[in-house]
Amino acid sequence: MSERRVVSVSRLVSYIRQSLESDPVLTGFLVEGEISNLRQPYSGHWYFSLKDANASMNCVMFASANRKVSFPVQNGTKVIVRGNCSVYPQQGALQIVVTAMKQSGIGDLYQQLELLKQKLSKEGLFDEAHKKRLPLYPMDAALVTGNNTAAREDVLITFRKRWPVARITEYPAPVQGLDAPPKIIEALKKADEGGHQVILLVRGGGSIEDLWCFNDEALARCIYDLKTPVVTGIGHEIDFTIADFAADVRANTPTGAVETAFPDIHDVRQDLMNRFVRMRQSTLNRLSHERQRLNRNTQRPVFARPEQLYSDQALKLDYLRDKLMRKENLTLAKRKQLTEAASSLRACIRESVKVQEKKISDIQIRLAVDVKKDLADYTKQIQRHEVQMQNRTVYAMNAQRNLLSKNTALLDAYSPLKVLSRGYSIAAKKNETIRSIHQVASGDAITVRVSDGTIYAEVNAAEEQDGTGKERNDI
Repeated sequence: MSERRVVSVSRLVSYIRQSLESDPVLTGFLVEGEISNLRQPYSGHWYFSLKDANASMNCVMFASANRKVSFPVQNGTKVIVRGNCSVYPQQGALQIVVTAMKQSGIGDLYQQLELLKQKLSKEGLFDEAHKKRLPLYPMDAALVTGNNTAAREDVLITFRKRWPVARITEYPAPVQGLDAPPKIIEALKKADEGGHQVILLVRGGGSIEDLWCFNDEALARCIYDLKTPVVTGIGHEIDFTIADFAADVRANTPTGAVETAFPDIHDVRQDLMNRFVRMRQSTLNRLSHERQRLNRNTQRPVFARPEQLYSDQALKLDYLRDKLMRKENLTLAKRKQLTEAASSLRACIRESVKVQEKKISDIQIRLAVDVKKDLADYTKQIQRHEVQMQNRTVYAMNAQRNLLSKNTALLDAYSPLKVLSRGYSIAAKKNETIRSIHQVASGDAITVRVSDGTIYAEVNAAEEQDGTGKERNDI
């Protein structure tokens, strides 16, 4: 060991840096990956990790270079960068100094996160209407986080400072790794069955891979189904997970979760003191007002001479009694007059009824006589019309009978059968009457209708005659 030259750490790092920056393979190369752990401080420089499924490298892109980037850069953005390999001397860490960047696509993890978020949002797991309200002064809380973690210590320290009067019960569970989601679900269900007023689900900051267990679909559905309000404080302010969207309240950090779920005991004590002072002052003001009111009332004449309360009313009562007696006497006189008027009216009505009944009887007698006379006249008219109708009917029937006889005789005279009885006949071919020799040919079958039957014959020959009745040549 003594034979080799001893160098300082800075010289070794400087040598490695110069070797990397002078290697043409490691200068101006292109590499594709997904941005993670992005930090953009006030200096304007960008610090992030470029990763794929199997590896990750730290990167820095100075402000002079990132000003030329024309698309929004965030965690999960898939990019192609041009850069040089170098070493950060203060930490001796290998890094890529990025000189240019263009967008390649969305990272796989963030793409999975967006798809799951859209799916659960459509199902209503993130709806505000389902969010449960936090109790104003919770006295019993549950804490679900990892054992011996910085987030747990921050929560307990803040809790003891902020609201030490309440009780907090811990339900430890792993908060990183593939086996974490079922353990977190189990812890949440136990906390929900414990009858607590609020549940805190917290974890400290980390990369998207570290926080990925909080993007589990089963965990989101478990949080949605819990009866107890859930406050999440996962990662830093810029970190959002599916569990945050499903929770009733999302805080930016574990400490923020405590500050959201619990009031500050000093603020509560000050508020109670202010309320006590206001209540005491209000009570004193009310007592003073009522005491002044009592003094004014005791000085009124009614308390000095209480008989005045009823003396005036007694006089008024006597006056009203006398007035009522006078009204009663007047009512008796009016009642007597009314009785006499009613008796007179009934007598008049009876007399009027008798007169009207006599008039009605006379009218009925006259009406009966008139009805009998009219009935006899109408009977005679009906009998006269009946005789006239019978005569006209007989005349009309005789006229129609004579007309029918004439038409029958005429029809009989023109009947084809009548012609057949005089020795004529009707020849037909296929039920069609033969009117010309041109309708038949030699050998055709024809029928001949005579007066007493039908003759079936066959045409041997046919001769045509001219207008003089002379025969012409055979057809």
